[in-house]
Amino acid sequence: MNSSNEPQRERLLRSAAARLNPPLTDPNFLVLRSRRLILQKWIAKLPKENLRVLDIGARYQPYRALIESRVSRYVALDIEQTELVDIVGNSEAIPFAGNQFDVAIATQTLEYCPNPQLAAQQIHKTLKPGGVLFMSTVAFAPRFGDAQRWHFTPAGIRTILSSFKNVEIVAETSSLGGIIRALNLALHRYVHFRPIRKVYEWTLCPLLNMTGLALERLRVTNADEFAPNYSVRAEK
Repeated sequence: MNSSNEPQRERLLRSAAARLNPPLTDPNFLVLRSRRLILQKWIAKLPKENLRVLDIGARYQPYRALIESRVSRYVALDIEQTELVDIVGNSEAIPFAGNQFDVAIATQTLEYCPNPQLAAQQIHKTLKPGGVLFMSTVAFAPRFGDAQRWHFTPAGIRTILSSFKNVEIVAETSSLGGIIRALNLALHRYVHFRPIRKVYEWTLCPLLNMTGLALERLRVTNADEFAPNYSVRAEK
């Protein structure tokens, strides 16, 4: 289907599905696959049903499918109105009173905030005591847009989440996976001619992804200096 004629909702859902279950032809395959597995594991350990969930930066909501069967209310907040967004708002001024939600989700969001620590404090406020934040944030990666302001280290993540307790930080790949993903992104960015890009997407891109996946499974290294992203679990 021509994307320009595709209804917005269908386009958003298609993008969300591709992020949740990325194909090998996606240069972000390694981090997206890893993030899904990490979040699946954490969500499975949630002790409650009938959860109230706040998704921040929820234009696509790729991880809603992982938790939706246990949700009584799911609120999607984003600075841009789409057919999937319930409330247009800013993560630095979340329009809810305190102690409202059991779970907050903020994937690849805080790096766009002028004041990420303030955003984290706002998220902390909206969570109930014992509530959990699931987030991911960029570390070693190219700039994905002019609005992106920050890259984070584990120490930086702990600083912005200083109001939380039991902060768990997991690299979405090792340094080897991060370097391979960066190479894949660079090739995807600079292969300009569409026929050549298609050849790359169906040959070298999957090969690099499979190589990275094999190295991650073999646990060749646990070094994370070049980890592309971190997934984070933090309790209020």
